[in-house]
Amino acid sequence: MPNAPLQRRIAALQRITDQAQGIYDILDAERGPVKVADIQQRLRIGGQEYRLARQHLTSILTDDVYITQDGLVLKKYVQTMNQRFWHLAWSLGLLEVSGQQLVMDEDLLARAPAALTAVWNQGKIGADAARLRLLQGRARERVGTLLKLADMYRRIDRQLGLFLLPYVTTKDWNQGLRQIKDQLGTLP
Repeated sequence: MPNAPLQRRIAALQRITDQAQGIYDILDAERGPVKVADIQQRLRIGGQEYRLARQHLTSILTDDVYITQDGLVLKKYVQTMNQRFWHLAWSLGLLEVSGQQLVMDEDLLARAPAALTAVWNQGKIGADAARLRLLQGRARERVGTLLKLADMYRRIDRQLGLFLLPYVTTKDWNQGLRQIKDQLGTLP
């Protein structure tokens, strides 16, 4: 006899997957931004079902779904730089707020490796290598994203630093070159 709770979870996951596919199909057919309310109406789903399906869709298609002020749109159909600028500003705002919130719990995050070890030692994680590889892969993906963002901010900081360098004050070529080298050495 099949496990009833497991069967219900499998059915729920299938509904979420089907709804995520429905969202993708709508976005692909429209070839432009679609408001959340329109997606919910077309799929006949509520807010919670929509959020779960959208989260599922964006976790699979991490680089394909843009969230803009005009609605969701597939990246290949982003039509204006305005949509991209809005998306960038919105994303950077989310990063700033979530980063500040995460730093508030820095002490808990620092304890995460020890907590994982404790859960492992208690036998609650299990030795399922596939599951552990999946968790490790997700952790590495997040690190990759953070490294990309850190590199972007480093390049912006360096460019701003170049703008703030004082001008060369001498007319002597060798002395001017020395001043430039000294100033560049102060940049990160």
